[in-house]
Amino acid sequence: MSNSELLVKVKELLDKDKAPEAKSLFVRINPDDSVEYYLVKGKLEQKFQNWGEAINAYSKVLELDSGNLEAANNLNLIEDILNYWNTDMFNP
Repeated sequence: MSNSELLVKVKELLDKDKAPEAKSLFVRINPDDSVEYYLVKGKLEQKFQNWGEAINAYSKVLELDSGNLEAANNLNLIEDILNYWNTDMFNP
């Protein structure tokens, strides 16, 4: 299978909530400098809550395509998750 075919298959698995299968297939893909590769990598890392890797992948997408709304929205979502602050946790 080519890289593009593998990326399509990984996206399908992610859409079906089969992240472990998607991850095992993703490692067979030769890394390249394409927007599609880094978007899939970001989604996969986000599924496993590997926030740093997801941020790096989405940042790379924006480096390659500064107008990519999906990457920008996912970066904002991750920032919101990481910046979440529940004040009730600190008030006895």
